[in-house]
Amino acid sequence: MTLRARIAIAMAVLASLSAVIVAVATYQITSNRVQAEVDQYLDTYGRRFQDPDGRDVAATCTSDQSRPGPSRRGSGGPTDGVEGIVFQCVTSNGSVVATIGTSDLPVGERDRSIAAAGRGRSVRTVESDERTWRVETVGVPGGGAVQIARDFGESERVLSTLRLALVLVVVGAGTLGALLGWLLASRATRPLMQLTDAAEEVAVTGRLDVDVPPAGRDEPGRLARSFATMLAALSRSREQQQQLVQDAGHELRTPLTSLRTNVQTLQRYPELPADTRETILADLDSETRELGSLVDELVQLATDTRDDEPDEAVDLAQLAERVVDRTRRRTGRTVVLDAEPAPFLGRPRELTRAIGNLVDNAAKFSEPPGAVEVTVRPEMIVVRDHGPGIAIEDQPHLFERFYRSASARSTPGSGLGLAIVEQIVTAHGGTVTAANHPLGGAVFTISVPDRAIGDETHRSH
Repeated sequence: MTLRARIAIAMAVLASLSAVIVAVATYQITSNRVQAEVDQYLDTYGRRFQDPDGRDVAATCTSDQSRPGPSRRGSGGPTDGVEGIVFQCVTSNGSVVATIGTSDLPVGERDRSIAAAGRGRSVRTVESDERTWRVETVGVPGGGAVQIARDFGESERVLSTLRLALVLVVVGAGTLGALLGWLLASRATRPLMQLTDAAEEVAVTGRLDVDVPPAGRDEPGRLARSFATMLAALSRSREQQQQLVQDAGHELRTPLTSLRTNVQTLQRYPELPADTRETILADLDSETRELGSLVDELVQLATDTRDDEPDEAVDLAQLAERVVDRTRRRTGRTVVLDAEPAPFLGRPRELTRAIGNLVDNAAKFSEPPGAVEVTVRPEMIVVRDHGPGIAIEDQPHLFERFYRSASARSTPGSGLGLAIVEQIVTAHGGTVTAANHPLGGAVFTISVPDRAIGDETHRSH
């Protein structure tokens, strides 16, 4: 069952239930009111028959009135001039001695008890001569009772008509509730239906540029905005993946072509001089290492992996010291470290790689005897080289994947190192910038937020 149908049914049930409650209350109040008015009318006569002198009883219960037919007029009794009313006199032993009106009224045990006691009162509804009567029996002083009855059929017919009208009202309310519920549900669920159609189109076609319904301020509007944001993010991710594949394909061709050329040379010329052969093998080893490094960096960028490494309490100064020692051993270059304790909550392997990429990059562009300078302060790491600096046209593109400046195309590298640095630093909530030093060379600055040891709000990433 659709949401629209469920809402319509719920509205119909609620409308019908409300109408039933109102109808029952209306009928009950009306019925009680009609009955109370009839009872009050009968009670007015009943009190007259309870006079101690008994004149009204004597005037009503004489033997010459013991016949059916129209009420007597002009006798001075309480029955003069009354139509639609039946009076019936009952002796103390339960016998009927006089009936004034068109019907004989039934005498029940309660009526006989009242007649025997000569006091008391009871009211009930009876059937007599295919008519409905409302009967009041009152005891009279000295014994006996008088029954006063009023035709209740007309009131019953009015109440029956009211019952039918109320049933129609309940049915109409339920039908109207269902119709209004369907209309409201159609209006309320229209954005959801449009979102469903859009999601199904994405699932079937794989397209992410589908139309999303306009977003309002209600819950479906929020859902539409979230859905549009999700599609935009997926579209950007797909474009980045496609661009990464294209760039990777372009970058992989160069080392693969070099490897293929060197292998073919070795195959065609097995009698190459030893020094030439050693040169080719060294080139093969260098290209293989470069290719392996490129593949590793591609995997990290493509999958945005962090090896599920948890945040740990680290000292950025110690991480920088390990990177500096490693660079000195590998390159033999002069690397100067100026570090102060900088406690931080982060992932040590990633941070080490980010610092290492910047130091390796600085060492690559610093010609001896220029040194690489690494400065560590709380919330900041600065790496400076003494190379040619950064061209103005290259500065906006330094952290793009596979971007290599014109001066760097002849040097080893994949063009991914700085992109990985930016990715790691951003994942830690920081920023990385590049600029030229006033005294020459390039300066790369990593700025990280204050994530001090013990700050529990940053332990999960």
